Amino acid sequence: MSIIYRAEKGSPLSVEEIDGNFRDLETRLKTLEEHPEAVEGIGKVQVEGDQLTLIGTFGTDFGTFALPKTSLRFRGKWFLQALYQKHDIVTHEEALYICLKDHTSVLWDQDRVYHWQEILSFPKFHPTTLSLYEKATLPNEVTLGTLAILVGEESPILIFFNGKRWQYLLKGEIL
Repeated sequence: MSIIYRAEKGSPLSVEEIDGNFRDLETRLKTLEEHPEAVEGIGKVQVEGDQLTLIGTFGTDFGTFALPKTSLRFRGKWFLQALYQKHDIVTHEEALYICLKDHTSVLWDQDRVYHWQEILSFPKFHPTTLSLYEKATLPNEVTLGTLAILVGEESPILIFFNGKRWQYLLKGEIL
């Protein structure tokens, strides 16, 4: 049965027609409630490398999309009156910072509040206390934050002990 409208009929609806309209709507509503899977949704999200794939609840492949990549630029020491862009990485005093938005640096105390996020604090150290290690000779237990120089790879690399393992200081990767 289809719904009867008073405007289309041109006269008031009868009691039977009103009941029929409600019966029709109730039947349609019950069908939707009993069969919610009639509409396909996102069933699975897969991420491989820089690709994101969406698979529907019925197995439909909604597509593969490239994920955005962040380009980090290592700029070295922070300088006054320098032009910085979002995701630039700088060092200042004993810490590593990432730039939150494009700007020209003014005073560090102002810049730090509005434009930079600290991502790593370096413990203060004296260059004469840095130990040299090859990968095979790294000690298993040292003080948290201990810095050392790893030799034997392409060039000497600064590493630190994170409390459990040795880690590259700038890359953040575990050795």
